[in-house]
Amino acid sequence: MIRNFKLILFFSILFFSLHASEQDLANRVHTHLFIHDPATAILEAKQFLKEYPESQELQFALIRALCEKGDDTEAISIWKKSVNYDRKLLELLGWGVLKKSDFSLQQFVRISSLIGIALTRDAKAIPILLSSLRSSSALFRTLAIRLSANYRDEPLRDELLRLLKEEKVWHVRLEVIKAVGQTGILAAKEQLKEIIGNRKTLAEEKSGALIALASMYETIEDSELKALVKSDRAGLRQLACEVISVLDLGDKVRFILPLLKDASPDVRISALTTLGLSKTKTIACLDDTNPPVAITAGWLSILQDDKRGEEVLKHWILGDNPEYRRMASAALSKTGKHGAKLAWKMLKTSEDPYVRVNLAMGLIGIREHIEKSCTALHAALQDPGSKWMWEHENHFLFRSLAPSKVVHIDQIPNYPAIVDQMTRLELLSLLSVMRYPKALDAVKDFLKNSAWGVSGTAAVTLLQEGDELAFDAVKELLCDKDEKIRIQAALILALVGNEPKAVQVLQEAYTKADREIKIHILEALGHIGDPASIPFLVDVLGEPFQVLRVVAASALIQCLYH
Repeated sequence: MIRNFKLILFFSILFFSLHASEQDLANRVHTHLFIHDPATAILEAKQFLKEYPESQELQFALIRALCEKGDDTEAISIWKKSVNYDRKLLELLGWGVLKKSDFSLQQFVRISSLIGIALTRDAKAIPILLSSLRSSSALFRTLAIRLSANYRDEPLRDELLRLLKEEKVWHVRLEVIKAVGQTGILAAKEQLKEIIGNRKTLAEEKSGALIALASMYETIEDSELKALVKSDRAGLRQLACEVISVLDLGDKVRFILPLLKDASPDVRISALTTLGLSKTKTIACLDDTNPPVAITAGWLSILQDDKRGEEVLKHWILGDNPEYRRMASAALSKTGKHGAKLAWKMLKTSEDPYVRVNLAMGLIGIREHIEKSCTALHAALQDPGSKWMWEHENHFLFRSLAPSKVVHIDQIPNYPAIVDQMTRLELLSLLSVMRYPKALDAVKDFLKNSAWGVSGTAAVTLLQEGDELAFDAVKELLCDKDEKIRIQAALILALVGNEPKAVQVLQEAYTKADREIKIHILEALGHIGDPASIPFLVDVLGEPFQVLRVVAASALIQCLYH
């Protein structure tokens, strides 16, 4: 019976092809695709091409059918026979690779595919992101949440709102809270208040919910602000302070003055921070028994030129507790010119490298003692043995350099090393911006001795200040004799997107590079989005390694959409 069906189908195709135009034949193939029958579409397209072997319309229809069926390798093979750089056709090939890889049994391939699909910023990505948001895998839900936060489409926002109510896995829930705040989903306000007010909420969740909720306010009535201040939930009392700070409501700080005597140390810290940011004249909590509260009070007092604040911060900077030493030095660096004299004195006195870096960054920020401060940063960077991070878990305002406590997470390979590199890149950037004589050598040593584990965003950190000298310092390294330095410099410049020479260096390095570096090269080419990279990327689509083909497909679509 099957054989009879095939014969009937063959003769019907033959009869139709003898009595139809080239356009009619192509339309017939597209009709099969419209009813989701790619197998028949492929069969007919191949038969029709025997009648019109040069027909680009039929070749396009066949390639589309192959991509929809998942035969992207054959589709690319057919494309290579005509080498047609039609934009729609190339887009079809790229999406064919990405969609097929989304069903791969290899986790890393699926992750690369999902990232590649999201980076296209195309409407076709929405159903795939929705599917991943509903995945049984916590890893894929987490990744999809982060990627969905860059979209503003209603279906994704609705799904994030559902996850905020239903997600049980803690680290996934934390990502949902951040994404809800980033996308500004107003319907999540009450749920976020519940999270903040729940005594069982962990500190990270509470902090994320506070930031998310405060960012959603455009204004606040006095009655609502009073209700928050008098709430029996510490988290909502904190929210009152956060809203005043975010909306810069200096005329409403009177409402939070009672919170300086609050039973919760976190609330007292929030109140002091809001008073400092609003430049309100108040001296309080200098003798507080809670060290972070006392340190915050010292910061506030120095801003008001009260010498008692200097004594408080000096006490903690020279104390035995390394955590409070770092926090106090970060607080002092945030006092600007008010605390410059003490910061300089402590920089010369302290032997704690983290304290010295925190103080040096503060002095550089106000352009005082630049040479000595840069020397302190450079000296700290000479110690490659320890891993670093920026610590602000106990106080969001006082960001401090600290020994890394970052642990490995499944979503990002080598995550502790990446955080360390991001931190060091920021200090290197500062040295370059300040025209420190040893900055170029420091950058070169970093690129030579570090494995390329930094994401695109982290690499751009080196040039985030936008200073031309920092940019030129890295550009010089494109001609360095050391191939590794040359490649890594090209990766950074390509990711910044302003240096065409970097594209050439990367393409030349691709063939000899190992697979991990190849992935970074393809990501960088996609980031810059230069249409001149299209022929190179299409060639990579023919490679046997699926991961490389997925990253190349994403880069190709980004170049087409640029």
